[in-house]
Amino acid sequence: MTTQKLSLFFILFYFGLTYAFGQQTMYKSSFPEGLYRTKEDFIKKTPTEFLQLTIDRIRLVNDSDSVARRCFFIEKETNKRVKKVFAISHNGHLYFSNWAIIDNKAKSDKSVSPVESMNSFVRVLIHGENFLYAEGAFLNPWQSGISAGFASGVGGIIGSELGNAIDKSYPITTFGGTGVVWDIKKEEFNIFRNCSDFNEFFETDSVEKIDCGKQIFELKQIREIMDKIK
Repeated sequence: MTTQKLSLFFILFYFGLTYAFGQQTMYKSSFPEGLYRTKEDFIKKTPTEFLQLTIDRIRLVNDSDSVARRCFFIEKETNKRVKKVFAISHNGHLYFSNWAIIDNKAKSDKSVSPVESMNSFVRVLIHGENFLYAEGAFLNPWQSGISAGFASGVGGIIGSELGNAIDKSYPITTFGGTGVVWDIKKEEFNIFRNCSDFNEFFETDSVEKIDCGKQIFELKQIREIMDKIK
């Protein structure tokens, strides 16, 4: 084999490995660009309005995505954060606000609160006929032994204290946070608070459940299952 052919072989082999192991498919939104201020507008896929926006990215540990996973939206004309919006379709990506998730969460998640601002957004990572899947930062303040007011800045928990609270609330410690799904049929959000809660959500689906006693409950498993039943 000539030197040129050998070089070409290694180049193709390298890009083949990069594609197989390093590349992840990024969900592109089928929703028209714009702000969806209400759940009803979102369900109808009819934007309430269109504004010129910029993204204020929330920096996360080990986050190498080129597109923000969690962020604030800033209106260019006023330079103010967008507030109380159900969802935003922006540059081909779909985002849910923490406010929308909390305001439309399932009854079983009534005690769950966001770690970040109610006006921050999470990007949809997986989309199908049944669910829209995203990852945010949520915890049960009562289970963690802290005031529910922390999400709006009350309580003053920071640093390691906040980290410990999150760890106690759910066993997800990666930058992604915890799994959240928009149930298209039920028209509500479900937050995967722990392993048993996740299994119960898919109780009627023919997918392999996670062995909560033996397996580590992590985002990778959630994504793999969501990708099968989406």
